[in-house]
Amino acid sequence: APYPLLISIDAEWGLAMRVENTPQYPYAITLGALPHEEQELIYEVGKYIGNDLKQIGIHLNLSPVVDINTNPNNPVIGYRSFGEDKEKVIQKALTFYRGQKSAGILGCFKHFPGHGDTAVDSHIGLPVISKSKEEIYDQELYPFIKAIEAGIDSILIGHLAIPSLTNGKSISATLSKEIIKGILRKELNFEGVVISDALNMHSVSKLYPEKGLLEWKAFDAGNDLLCF
Repeated sequence: APYPLLISIDAEWGLAMRVENTPQYPYAITLGALPHEEQELIYEVGKYIGNDLKQIGIHLNLSPVVDINTNPNNPVIGYRSFGEDKEKVIQKALTFYRGQKSAGILGCFKHFPGHGDTAVDSHIGLPVISKSKEEIYDQELYPFIKAIEAGIDSILIGHLAIPSLTNGKSISATLSKEIIKGILRKELNFEGVVISDALNMHSVSKLYPEKGLLEWKAFDAGNDLLCF
C-alpha cells in the first residue's frame, strides 16, 4: 500500500470478541458494576486489551460502547453497556479508553447517537427511537458530548433512526447528513474520525440492492471510514 494501513477490530472485551483462543476480559456490564473506588481495574482492563492488540499489529479498537442500557428488551446492547446511568457510563468508558490509549491503541465511542433504548437488533432491522430532541440530548447524546469534550479519537455511527433529529424521517443515522454533518460536526464540534457501523448489516444493506449505492450514501452523509 502507498500509505500505511489502519488496522481495526471490535475488541470490546478483548481479542476474544473476534479471534478464537485469545484472552477474554470482563464484559462492560461487569466493569460497570465495579464500585467507584475500584475504577483503576477498568483502566487496567483497557490497558491489557490495548497491549494484546498492539502485539498483533492492530491500531484501532472499535470500543468502548457508550450506549445507555435503559431498555431491558434491547437484543443487541445489554451486557455490552456499562450500565443505565449516563454519568457512570461515560466515566467508566473514558477510564477504559484511557487505559487502552496508554498502550498506544486508538479508541472509538459507539453507537452514535445512542443505541441503548432500542428493542430491534440493527443487524436484522432498523430500530426507531421516538423520543423528542430534548430527551435525546439529555440522555442518549450525553456520553458522546462528554467524550467529545475529552478529545476522543473517533465515533462510530449506529444503524438507528431518530425522526426528531432528522425532520421526521425514519432514516438510519449512518446515512443522515442531518445527524453526522449537522449535529455531530456542527453542533457538537467533533473533529475526530467518523466511522460507519457495518454496511452489511440488514438494517441498511437490504435498502440498496444496487452495488456501491449504499457505500456512496454513507460516504456522502459524512462517514470518513466505511465499515464492512
